[in-house]
Amino acid sequence: MTAKWSTFCAALSAAAAVFFAGPASADPNDDAFIATLTKNGIVVNDRGTATALGQSVCDGLDQHQKSSVVAMRLKARSGLSLKQSSYFVGVAISAYCPEYAGHTDNSAAWMNPGPPLM
Repeated sequence: MTAKWSTFCAALSAAAAVFFAGPASADPNDDAFIATLTKNGIVVNDRGTATALGQSVCDGLDQHQKSSVVAMRLKARSGLSLKQSSYFVGVAISAYCPEYAGHTDNSAAWMNPGPPLM
């Protein structure tokens, strides 16, 4: 009887652990990435897609693409403005591939509209 009771208690404890377990914690880099984008006005509808796009920035840079080219591709894929996609690239570099920090180019800067001339 004691063996059956011990088995029952063990099974009940395991079930309770599964039932009451909190959600798995997300990657802190993902959390910081999403929070920074959201804080600066970039709407994130799908966290998974946003983090995948952020990580794809590093893939492009790993393939020796200029950061401006990566930003323009992101603009085409996401519907972000060039300014937003350029910011997205910078945030992605900070979160996922900091080895590229300081190695970005500004060859697409001419595409950003300046202030209106009065």
